[in-house]
Amino acid sequence: MVRLVVALACVVTLFASVSYADPAERDLSGKYQCTGTSNQGGKYVGQVTIKKRNQGYQITWIVDKTTYSGIGFVDEDRLNVAWTLKTPQGVAIGVISYKIQDNGTLEGKWTDPSLKGIYDETLVPIDEDRFI
Repeated sequence: MVRLVVALACVVTLFASVSYADPAERDLSGKYQCTGTSNQGGKYVGQVTIKKRNQGYQITWIVDKTTYSGIGFVDEDRLNVAWTLKTPQGVAIGVISYKIQDNGTLEGKWTDPSLKGIYDETLVPIDEDRFI
């Protein structure tokens, strides 16, 4: 009887720990089509590359011949990124937080050093195996 109780307790503990285990983090590495709203109110389109680096990610945006660089990390269902841009006045720093969608799309909100607004940006994975 004691063995049965101990075995039952072990099974309950096993199932309880499995049900509360963190899901495996999705690797977000790859190329993305970028669309968003600029801080001047216009729309922009670009390409983004995300690379896994240790516990975080290195992100590069190319929008209208301008390159932005960033680093970020995943926390639950969000990729949080700090980005920089070299300007004649120095380095501009901003932040963006993307919600990771089930289909791999990243829906983000960002701001720049002026803090005059919060803007939208969406990253859609590019399927490099697809023929155009």
